[in-house]
Amino acid sequence: MTQLTITIDNTDTARTTWRYLTQSASEISADIGSSMMDFLTKRLGFPEEYIDSQIKTIFINGKPVDDLYSATIPENARIALGAVAPGVAGMTMCRNSPISALRGAITYENADQPQNIKEGTVTLLLFNAVMEDKGLELLSKGLTVQATKIEHALSDAPESVLTAVLDKTSLSTQKLIEWIQKNPQLKVQLRVKASSE
Repeated sequence: MTQLTITIDNTDTARTTWRYLTQSASEISADIGSSMMDFLTKRLGFPEEYIDSQIKTIFINGKPVDDLYSATIPENARIALGAVAPGVAGMTMCRNSPISALRGAITYENADQPQNIKEGTVTLLLFNAVMEDKGLELLSKGLTVQATKIEHALSDAPESVLTAVLDKTSLSTQKLIEWIQKNPQLKVQLRVKASSE
């Protein structure tokens, strides 16, 4: 897979522009069959204290998750993580909400019998405060994204890019945009680092 490492200026504008990439679908390795808590702590590297206090809304394939220890990651899962969403609907979707009974019919339940844990890939999306807190951290570790999504960030803040290395070849921002325009659907293993790292 094509590897792209981008170093960005350590400014609010640059960090905001690039962390927004994690709000759209990206791919990340996961242990299929492991618990959601294991995914959050071991794969994403989130501290349990942060999970308990900040990640209040979790969806697997569009279904809200309550129990992080019993919910397991299925193959080709689409996982969304966020803080508390606004309004009654947002409160209803929160983990272990006092009014979660209102959504009992759509709450996530494991579809299959327990399986052997194996390496796989899931689609990940971050929202609101979780995106703000953890978006760049995950990008610095590496996420697989469609090339065209990188172009949007480059177009929004071209001055934010200090260096770009595509498969060990340094490119200017303009040359990188030109390459993406020729390969918009290509999946790219992207790492984004702020210049202070």
